[in-house]
Amino acid sequence: SISIFLDGTYKILLDCSPHAVYSLRKCGYSPNQIQYAFITHLHGDHVGGLPFLLLNLIHKEKGKIIVSGPPGLSNLVNSVYSELFGQTNYTDYLDIRPLNKNFPFQIDYMQGNHSILDFIYKIEMDGIKIVYTGDTRKVDLSKFAFQADYLFHEAAEVDEKNAEKSGHTTPLQAAKIAKEAQVKNLVLIHRPEFDTDLINNIKNIFPNTIFPNDFDIIEQ
Repeated sequence: SISIFLDGTYKILLDCSPHAVYSLRKCGYSPNQIQYAFITHLHGDHVGGLPFLLLNLIHKEKGKIIVSGPPGLSNLVNSVYSELFGQTNYTDYLDIRPLNKNFPFQIDYMQGNHSILDFIYKIEMDGIKIVYTGDTRKVDLSKFAFQADYLFHEAAEVDEKNAEKSGHTTPLQAAKIAKEAQVKNLVLIHRPEFDTDLINNIKNIFPNTIFPNDFDIIEQ
């Protein structure tokens, strides 16, 4: 499961894993500090934390979050929250908006290539350009992510055949994508443990690769 929290002029959550509330607190943040959340796709490991985040905002730490993502997001939150907690009236705490609305920072998105509809996001804030893939097979990011400061790319499968079958990317594919896009840093996420040989092979393709662990903070 995956969540990325961007701490700048605006507080932005990218995907909302089932453990998002716990992870935020573990890193010293309160859930009500989040101002915006962008969901890449509607698989549970990327969106399953939204009902619990909402529950927290209603009953513990008051706040309101603007959320955007693929079609069906609002219906999903409605049905899951109603089933779990018996309520559907959450508009004072969660404002689900389409992606074509204006935001106070630059955001763009393109479609990835996963087993369901997946969006790849590009956010520019405080002079930093960040691209986040969610789950996707290998796609051409040479223009979309060109010279991004950070490319957060999934690397869920080591074997290319398994990656193609499951709708994911290998770390070596991600390294080549980062090189072609001339990004400054590649951050490999949503991944298994890599052995030393694989890490060396990745860095041979793209030296500025970061291998974060859970709760790691990357400072600009």
